[in-house]
Amino acid sequence: MKAVMIDAYGGPEKLRIGACGKPVRSDGEILIRVAAVGVNPADGKWRAGMFAGFLPLSFPHITGYDVAGTVEAGDGFAPDSRVVAILPPLRQGGYAEWVAAPIENVAPIPETLDFAAAAAIPTPGLTGVQLIEEQLDVQLGHRVLVTGATGAVGRFAMFAAKARGATVIAAVRAAQREAARALGADTVLTLGAEDWDGLTFDRVADTVGGAQVARLCRHVAADGVIRTAATTPIPSEGLPVEPAGFAVHADAGRLAALAAAVAAGEIAVLIAHILPLDEAQQAHRLLEAGGVGGKIILRP
Repeated sequence: MKAVMIDAYGGPEKLRIGACGKPVRSDGEILIRVAAVGVNPADGKWRAGMFAGFLPLSFPHITGYDVAGTVEAGDGFAPDSRVVAILPPLRQGGYAEWVAAPIENVAPIPETLDFAAAAAIPTPGLTGVQLIEEQLDVQLGHRVLVTGATGAVGRFAMFAAKARGATVIAAVRAAQREAARALGADTVLTLGAEDWDGLTFDRVADTVGGAQVARLCRHVAADGVIRTAATTPIPSEGLPVEPAGFAVHADAGRLAALAAAVAAGEIAVLIAHILPLDEAQQAHRLLEAGGVGGKIILRP
């Protein structure tokens, strides 16, 4: 099969198209013919070697977590079923024509949802929802600060927080203020330009990291919780509670619910570019340049 792989850590130029064996599924796995792949910031971080010190890759390595396609073989789904999956973080393998995924990582796609939109959901959607529901345990009436609330992860975090009856304060760039309000934020702050003078935050769901977020975190209640999905740490000096990071995990039930919510129009995923698999280098360059304004999708 055709796949995009790397033979060493480095920049986007390390991504190359090559041929490799079609994956052979093990017991408990689904073989998926890939129709669309979501490109995530983490893809570039793995490629660049950011995690090499504690989670080294074996080369050649096929990157990519988020895929949508049709079932070719496996128990639990009929052949040709339309599915979406988040692949295991160390194995990955999404930038390819076929993948084998554990059944617990795979969810059905509603008939009204296309493959590109489905592939845009798994990592950002599960990260945002797990941040709110598991890491922060947001409850009715909580005041929740969501940083980067209009981004791929942030919009799912805000969606989950509002679903639990929280009051959401969105901290975004100036150009994103109106978008944050349209997504349901109760109050909007310009990140890096405004401080907070209201009641303390019960919870912070961070997708940005860094000193600008730390300044807002000074307003967290003494019994509050700060969780970040960003790889840029939040400086903890002077904060009432210690920030902590977390990593997304597979959850087929939640993934199915998110796909249904997107299909029903309850939350939108924004797609900026759909590119052929051969243009994976360009996809990474676009993502790392910033300001894309939506997800980048690759099609095998």
